[in-house]
Amino acid sequence: MLSMELYITGTGIVSGAGNTGDDGFLKQEPSYHADKLLCVEPNYTAYIPPMQLRRMSKAVRIGIGASKMAMASAGIEKPDAIAVGTAMGCLADTEVFLGKMIAQDEQMLTPTAFIQSTHNTVSGQIALLAGCYGHNHTYVQRGHSFEHAIINTQLYLTENSNQQMLVGGIDELTDGSLAALQIGGINRKENSTPADVLNGNHTGCIAGEGAAFFTVTNTKPAQRAVCIKDVYAFTEKDVTKAANKIDNYVSAIHIHADAVILGLNGDEKSNAFYQFLQNSVFNQIPQYAFKQLCGEYATASAFALGMFASIIAKNEMLPSHSALNKEATELKNVLLINHYMHYYSCWWLQVV
Repeated sequence: MLSMELYITGTGIVSGAGNTGDDGFLKQEPSYHADKLLCVEPNYTAYIPPMQLRRMSKAVRIGIGASKMAMASAGIEKPDAIAVGTAMGCLADTEVFLGKMIAQDEQMLTPTAFIQSTHNTVSGQIALLAGCYGHNHTYVQRGHSFEHAIINTQLYLTENSNQQMLVGGIDELTDGSLAALQIGGINRKENSTPADVLNGNHTGCIAGEGAAFFTVTNTKPAQRAVCIKDVYAFTEKDVTKAANKIDNYVSAIHIHADAVILGLNGDEKSNAFYQFLQNSVFNQIPQYAFKQLCGEYATASAFALGMFASIIAKNEMLPSHSALNKEATELKNVLLINHYMHYYSCWWLQVV
């Protein structure tokens, strides 16, 4: 357990549920019948010069778009430092480069696709456009990539107090990666509906992608904001043991949670984990879900955090269409619980 005081001053999201540049973001109940939820991309003309936009892959576009939205909502043009979490990096450019290696028998390869395929491409492009030449790290820890970026943010701001740091989580979906994830049983080959995600008992879950960025400081802002108090991250292949670890953690931090946000995805392998939490640990607490909105991907916890931070910034409540049992009447202390495969995390969020 790492003691934190990280205040979110700005949020930007590009996701399958929409983006924070849209006034109707999260207002409507989701409706689809699909095997994947792809990003609803904004009009980038306000964020990216057109000539540069033409040469950008989707991962870079959505990353820069979300980061620019976050900085705009915080009222800054340049962060002091950057931290990004991504499990897969720029997959589309990776596939292009590897495809050309095979097609051209490893001869006369142009370096552009390789340069743009590295995991730190997004953070580098953000830094170039914003003119940020400070601390810039990208974390690639599978289902804990975004969590490690947040931990890095805490460590950095402890040594560099009062600065504004840009931190985000991003992963894109390609036809190749979706096929591989479906073969591995992580994502479903069949189409899903929101009800399947919330109540399903299938092998695999609906695939997703997205980018969520935040401007973060360790100085309490004047306006209402979300404070990240702690992030508990662990790996566990036994879902019963994972549920017990969450139960023990919640008991250890001694808080009364006003709501809990759960990463239900409809996969039979994780159902026992969430059912234990819903029926035992949090049976009297308002429960909400989020993966019926964005789909399943390794950094989906960034979307959930962004969803919560954006509604708090607007002085609103969590979407009623995401409630699983009853709606919250107050949001002071909220727990966010997520998993990706055997990577689990529990976030303690406080509204200040």
